[in-house]
Amino acid sequence: MTRSARPLRVAVVGAAGWAGSRPARAFAKAGASVTHLVEKDGRAALLAPELGAQVVPTVQELPVDDLDLAVVALPTTLQPAICADLLNRGFRVLTEKPLAADAEGAAVLAAASGANERLMVGYTLHQHPAVEILSQWVRGNDVIAVNVRSVARKDNIDSWRADPKEGGVAVVNGIHAIELVSSWFEGHPDVRATSASNSLYGSAVPEHVLSILDFPRGPVFSLQSYWSPWQEPQGLNQGDWSLTIDVLATDGRMLWSNDSLRLWNRDGGQHEQDFGPSDLFLRQAEAALRFCAGGMPAVTFAQALRATQIADAIRKAAASEARQVPAP
Repeated sequence: MTRSARPLRVAVVGAAGWAGSRPARAFAKAGASVTHLVEKDGRAALLAPELGAQVVPTVQELPVDDLDLAVVALPTTLQPAICADLLNRGFRVLTEKPLAADAEGAAVLAAASGANERLMVGYTLHQHPAVEILSQWVRGNDVIAVNVRSVARKDNIDSWRADPKEGGVAVVNGIHAIELVSSWFEGHPDVRATSASNSLYGSAVPEHVLSILDFPRGPVFSLQSYWSPWQEPQGLNQGDWSLTIDVLATDGRMLWSNDSLRLWNRDGGQHEQDFGPSDLFLRQAEAALRFCAGGMPAVTFAQALRATQIADAIRKAAASEARQVPAP
């Protein structure tokens, strides 16, 4: 069988977790052959026969000549070193967002061979059909402000999410919107104000973050990101993530809310478009397979690095605010 005729071969690192099992199944559904799962323990034992995959304990056991893509879905603090090792060995890599928990971690990847050519970063928002429409509208208008509300439902904040080194909700969830919004505007935004709280679950990390930033050429970006114990009426990712992006411009307003898009023109005209539920993991798997065939990644290393730097600035601003002592 020729290379063009056979299914592309994929390995998934961290396949036993939620962030790894869903992409693994998505790649299989997209037509790839998931040949290897990397897990140190037996948690991948049920998934492996479902996919027809071999379980190996470390990435060093992955055969570079027999794989077209390595997918990395690990806690954020672990991903940079693993991805750098894979890139240095010649793999093409899809890593789960974010690139790293902070700019220091991202520097590990920056030094890796092929980071700008063989690395795709998995920001799934780019796979939603509303994004292309919204992005084109933003780039064709004089934007005044962007307001984002991003809510991910979680019963508990535990395991790796509760590790302060992972950065809390702004790095784990809010960074989706940070990356998308920052892709519309040039320059590094200034963080004007940030407030963080861990009162919802009482974990050791910020569970609710509200931040206001502005870009060099004027648009104001306000972000509210939090984990929630309550189910939202509608949402992405099978209903467990509710996202609203409201863009105000001099000539109109566009509102993206989960699977609906609404436009108000300055002359009073209104337009509405609804989308069917999107399997963003499947769409991302399809995009990654095109990347394997020589296509451009939806999110490059450079853009993902910029998002990590902005999220890092928000996290530091939140920590600074928390240390301030109220005036008597």
